Amino acid sequence: MIHRSHRGFTLVEMMATLAVATTLIHTGISSFQALLGNNRLTTQANLLMHSIVLVRSEAIKRNTRVTLAKTGEHWEEGWIGFVDGNANARLDEGEELLVTQGALPGHLLLTGNRNVRDYISYTNLGRSEKINGAFQAGRLMLCDRHADASPEHARAIVISSTGRPRISRKKSDLRDCLKGRA
Repeated sequence: MIHRSHRGFTLVEMMATLAVATTLIHTGISSFQALLGNNRLTTQANLLMHSIVLVRSEAIKRNTRVTLAKTGEHWEEGWIGFVDGNANARLDEGEELLVTQGALPGHLLLTGNRNVRDYISYTNLGRSEKINGAFQAGRLMLCDRHADASPEHARAIVISSTGRPRISRKKSDLRDCLKGRA
């Protein structure tokens, strides 16, 4: 009589393998979603930074005031950059439009603190200055509104007292992100 050896998986082995595979897939999907969210946030912060740098450089190049202003009630609804000949922080007839940005994805919140709540305006020297002549340092907060978001899911665009912008991920700059509108 010939003995045949049956090779294969037992039900217990197959269930254990399936459990391990499920755990690995779930971990991989979660990590991938976090990576995508972080990339989206970085992309939007870079778009805003590009607009600010463009407005600042155009003010210097054109030797005149140039303003970046939100287009709706909130910054995440979009913004425009324009030559602000009459220094009123509003696009008026005859003023040249330099940059436009549409609304950010629905899960992102973009707010400015008191000094940059509505606009950022640059003089011909590249300094940020309010329309009343006061210097305009401030911070724009880009926050992810998802339920599992934390300050690590945020970026701050900080405008220095000289008008120079920078993107920050420091916790001290991001502390207000989850408190709602600045």
